[in-house]
Amino acid sequence: MANISIFGSGAMGTAVATILANNGHNITIYGIDDSELNDLKNGRNTKYFEDVNLPKFKVTKDKKQAVEDCNYIVFAIPTKALPETYKEVIKLIKKQVIIINVSKGFWKDSNKSCHEIMTQEAQDNSLISGVVSLIGPSFAIDIINKNITAVDAVSNNDKLNKKVQKLFSNDYFRVYTQKDVAGAESGSIFKNILAIASGMVAGLGYSTNSQIALITRGFNELKKFVLARGGKLKTIFGLSCLGDLMLTALSDKSRNYTFGKNFYNKNFDSSKLTVEGLRSIEIVYDEYIKTKLLDLPIVNSLYQIIYKNANPNEIIINLMKRKLKSE
Repeated sequence: MANISIFGSGAMGTAVATILANNGHNITIYGIDDSELNDLKNGRNTKYFEDVNLPKFKVTKDKKQAVEDCNYIVFAIPTKALPETYKEVIKLIKKQVIIINVSKGFWKDSNKSCHEIMTQEAQDNSLISGVVSLIGPSFAIDIINKNITAVDAVSNNDKLNKKVQKLFSNDYFRVYTQKDVAGAESGSIFKNILAIASGMVAGLGYSTNSQIALITRGFNELKKFVLARGGKLKTIFGLSCLGDLMLTALSDKSRNYTFGKNFYNKNFDSSKLTVEGLRSIEIVYDEYIKTKLLDLPIVNSLYQIIYKNANPNEIIINLMKRKLKSE
């Protein structure tokens, strides 16, 4: 039985905490939202899961108290808030810990992934054994409902990966180990871009045929991106790339898909929605398309639509009129 601190009282933080509590570990959840924390003390989180019964958690708003006597620290907070919280927390660590990251995407104001920066910043702290990221197709509500889910424990340290694998795995949540950090992280970043595109196609009234055509050709662009960032071909066909893409690009449970689907819906308020794919589109465009390092027509088209107000139907027609070629 381990002592585990979860930073983040939102949907995924609650889901991760529930897995670990079900596995018999001692859990403390750190958060800043009083209503969420009060709910969690009483076995609920009505903001995200309505009337679902959860374990009753120990909660705190004190970072120092949260990290006391813990063996593992899990970060499950939005990427925009991660840098400040992470830097504060790692200074408070007083005993040997393993850090587990479930935040996906690029680090704030950087073109590097969350896992990459978190690992770099932990290297100078001898009390941090390493950083392991959980990556794969996993909606929080499905985890809460104990629907069978499989993800990867990702780091270049297989010993730590296996510890995290054992920590989380049970009869409804299965963890595989994965040492290809570049591949897994790149796939988890790019799938959000394709989820926005898929949602937009659905929102514009195109059929399932159209969505599948986009996702399949988009997967080819994902492959280019992953390989360009040093990922392995084998990883592309695993949970952290293909698996995560299938989940995120075809479900209304996905924030990125929902954003794309409602992009032209004037009654839809996306201001409170965390859409990691938006910043990813900008970075991939600037780093790979604008510099002509990669030919990524779907990402380029999304950039033109979202940031240059291009007509989506004209963009789609132009994509269909591209020079014919073999697959």
